[in-house]
Amino acid sequence: MLKRGIGLGLLCITGQAFSANITVTTTDDIVKADNQCSLREAVEYVNQGMPEAGYNGCGGGKEVTAKIILQGNKEYSLNKQIRILKDVAFGSTYESNVNNTQTLVGKNNAIIKMVGKERLFQIEKDIDEKAETPPAMLKVSFDEITLKGCGQDVCAKQGGLIYNKEALGISNSQLLDGHAEEGGAIYNAGIYAANTALSIVGINKTLIKGNKAEKGGVIYTELPAFVITQSLIRDNEVTDATSSNFETKNQFSEDALKAFGSTAPYGIENSTIFNNKGYVVKVYDAMQLNNITMILNSMGLIVDAPQKKGFVANSIIAKNGTQDCTIVSGGEAEQISNNLYSSGCNGFKATALGNAQLIAGSTTEGKCDFSTNGILCPFAESPSVALGYFLPRILPSYNSAEDSVIINHGPEPQDKITACSTLDQRSKQRNSNSELCDRGAIELVIDLGNISTVGQDILYGETAKFSISDQLQDGELVSAEKCKQIFNRELDDNGKPWQIGCLKIIQTNTPSKGTMTINQAGDIVYTPNGQWQGSDEFKINVVTSTTSFNKSDNPYITIPARIVQRKPDDFKNYKVKTSGGSLGFLSIIGLIGLAGYRRIKYK
Repeated sequence: MLKRGIGLGLLCITGQAFSANITVTTTDDIVKADNQCSLREAVEYVNQGMPEAGYNGCGGGKEVTAKIILQGNKEYSLNKQIRILKDVAFGSTYESNVNNTQTLVGKNNAIIKMVGKERLFQIEKDIDEKAETPPAMLKVSFDEITLKGCGQDVCAKQGGLIYNKEALGISNSQLLDGHAEEGGAIYNAGIYAANTALSIVGINKTLIKGNKAEKGGVIYTELPAFVITQSLIRDNEVTDATSSNFETKNQFSEDALKAFGSTAPYGIENSTIFNNKGYVVKVYDAMQLNNITMILNSMGLIVDAPQKKGFVANSIIAKNGTQDCTIVSGGEAEQISNNLYSSGCNGFKATALGNAQLIAGSTTEGKCDFSTNGILCPFAESPSVALGYFLPRILPSYNSAEDSVIINHGPEPQDKITACSTLDQRSKQRNSNSELCDRGAIELVIDLGNISTVGQDILYGETAKFSISDQLQDGELVSAEKCKQIFNRELDDNGKPWQIGCLKIIQTNTPSKGTMTINQAGDIVYTPNGQWQGSDEFKINVVTSTTSFNKSDNPYITIPARIVQRKPDDFKNYKVKTSGGSLGFLSIIGLIGLAGYRRIKYK
């Protein structure tokens, strides 16, 4: 089995806490000798080499670093593009409620919007034609930044948001509504030359939405030097019928491919791609699509890899027009492997969707209809991660996990094909046993170390309403009928008919002080049995579709719960200033797996 992980060794601009950042203090696009620092002035200050005297209210001093800080959730307007000539990192800072544990990186971004009719940034250094050695590639990163296009039919000829000729890293960000002739969001310029760095785009944990171009609805690149991981790509459009949303002008030369060896360092991994118009991507040599969920697009992908170094593997590629995969060259079994597909991506050890229902519901987005046999829940956002996804299901009709066409469908060790990636779209670690990894962007994971207390504070006369859906470990509550099969008896421990999820309540520090009802979605209504003051503390034990097949005598998930009831009183919010996270691009090659997961063991 070949481990072809997408990697990106550059694009790592990191910071130190004691360094002085450059803080933008106005949302207006101004250049004026005053004490206000605009975004344009901040970039110009960096371009000038950050002089100790500062520039128009920006920076100043000896300890300043090239990190430009914007206020989260504020919109900064640009009348015309800004050119970046030096290494620089952009990031956001924002306030967070200390009682809100769901403040997510990527959800409080500063917004940079073009109000003129241009792109936002041109990233290209000045070249000294007399220099004997080529200059180093600039490193430019955007972390927790939302980039919005001009809102007109065409914002720029090349790159609706960014024209890049350097090393560009984008993480925890949003690329929205960029319109251009080539490269709706990004135009990546630069060709390969021996012993020189190649301009490159690395995108991680980013929403790419609403971009449009004649060629390259999202990215147009002169060579296929882009890496996209753990991202959401939706509602983009390419209008040229022969182009794709990720369009490449030229393939790598044979000499360049020899330098890469057996690796395929570019492409898309662990990402959700849906509702895009036109071909999604052209897969060339040195590229791979691995563990993606690419569904419900108007057209599929094109494989054109004559040197047999382009790969499409371990993915869900279905319902993409009439043909999920169109093979021009390089579509041999080793290159197209272990996919769930509708048409055209058969390859090696693939599974045809056939008549199986893809989506559990009548709509592409929304709540999961548990009464259907759809193998994926509709696209939905989660309160615990910034980007939404299609969650795979373990259907009630399955007698074992092997009945699924998604779960536990990784390559077998003896198969010399592309292995599953290490992390899924949510940064959950995939199983180290290659056979037990899941197809697509999302890995079903049971992480019993990551279950938090549920419940609510209520006043006299109120009922508590809360949900345990986020504690169900990627599963759904089993039916009462399924409980009979799991425990091989008609009644529960109390001699009563089984409830949804085989519900079992265990009191902990207090006697029971109320009653509780639960529905299939995990919504709970707790009714106190009187006007008592204090707490009711208990454990909610339920069985889910992901735990029901465990090789364990105990298929339950235990969720601690606490209801606090009191007389009417005032509740206060306390806020603390926090940073929006690390500045600089997170190096994709260095992602560290999360420890402590208890993976579903079916075999």
